[in-house]
Amino acid sequence: TMLDINEGINKVIMGPQKKSRVITEVDKRITAYHEAGHAIVAKVLPHCDPVHEVSIIPRGRAAGYTMTRPESDDAHTTFNKLNDEIAMMMGGRAAEELVIKDISTGAVGDLQMATDRARKMVMEWGMSSELGPIYLGSTHEIFLGRDYQSVHNYSEKVASLIDAEVKKILDKAYQTALNILSEHRDVMDKMVRLLIDKETIYAEEVDALMAGKPLEEIERELEERLQLRAKQVNEAVSNSQN
Repeated sequence: TMLDINEGINKVIMGPQKKSRVITEVDKRITAYHEAGHAIVAKVLPHCDPVHEVSIIPRGRAAGYTMTRPESDDAHTTFNKLNDEIAMMMGGRAAEELVIKDISTGAVGDLQMATDRARKMVMEWGMSSELGPIYLGSTHEIFLGRDYQSVHNYSEKVASLIDAEVKKILDKAYQTALNILSEHRDVMDKMVRLLIDKETIYAEEVDALMAGKPLEEIERELEERLQLRAKQVNEAVSNSQN
């Protein structure tokens, strides 16, 4: 069924689910707000890919995940899309700061991806307002005797400009995420309640929450859909055995 296909995709991308891992209520709440932050920013910003699944069940090294998938195989990625995606990556950290009033180590992967994306925008894709349309090459390392050293083909002055431009992109994206989550705080709180209760929600629930649908109605519809999926799985297994 499509449920099996989606699970297969997630398993390849993120790793297998780790339902046996013991998770404290504090950790669960942090993870729920973190993932809700990603999902809401992705839904609000026009150039992010559609949200397909949000979960607080650990997969691989991640405590939870927000799965977005493109609707088409575009050959090019635009400046606006890159900025929106970086803001979406910052959504988890922004949600923690906004609600938990603290920040955790859970955003390390998000920060790494966002920083790498911003640096490529400045150095490789000519998307810096300060440096303009220039290719500065990617940083590489060479082995010199006892240690590796980074090799650059630009001056220290340009290196400082690169760092400043990367930080400007990241700071702007983070502020965008904070603004969106502050504006949609009520939706975020409802999404967290639903995630803690159900552990995994899908595009239908995310859309319904963003549309302002009552939480009880969303929970009822999710439960009905899960029961229908379970029935379809049982029928598929029964048919295969016959």
